[in-house]
Amino acid sequence: MIRMNDYLLAIIIGVLSSFVASLIFLLFLTRVRPNIVISNQIAKSKSLKTGELVYIIRIINKTKRPIIDIKAQLHLINLVVMPGGVIKNTKIIALKTSEIMEISKFDSKDKMWNYAYRFIVDENIETKWENSHSFLRFKISAKDSLSGFSRVFSKNYHTKINSIQEGKFEAGNSLEIK
Repeated sequence: MIRMNDYLLAIIIGVLSSFVASLIFLLFLTRVRPNIVISNQIAKSKSLKTGELVYIIRIINKTKRPIIDIKAQLHLINLVVMPGGVIKNTKIIALKTSEIMEISKFDSKDKMWNYAYRFIVDENIETKWENSHSFLRFKISAKDSLSGFSRVFSKNYHTKINSIQEGKFEAGNSLEIK
């Protein structure tokens, strides 16, 4: 004959095991998030199509799955010192393309480098970047195609002289400018 305590114990064990299984699954899914690397410098070169000066920020998807719903922004942030602290005055610098549906998974054998993307700025960043109290902030958000978890990545470019380099990005799995 089954006693009431046995039912209660079975219910408690069932609830606890379900809770532990859910935590393990959630922990697994939180590890399945995008991993993006952003270039440490901005490339400055002439556009192949127009011959005009463009600035390029390159990213590489290091995730083993495609990333989706990619959104990027570039901000020029001017620090203004006020009598109680510092205020950040932010201006958006338009990217030629700021939203992308998908970037392929990282694959070192991919000869087309579909895991990399270049964000292009047509405006002259250097003339807008007025003083030493300013810096650029590039932000990008993306979702993992398997888990749907999002992640936001950010890169600050603090000085013009160290952040902008004339040349083009090397091909493949590189963020070097030549």
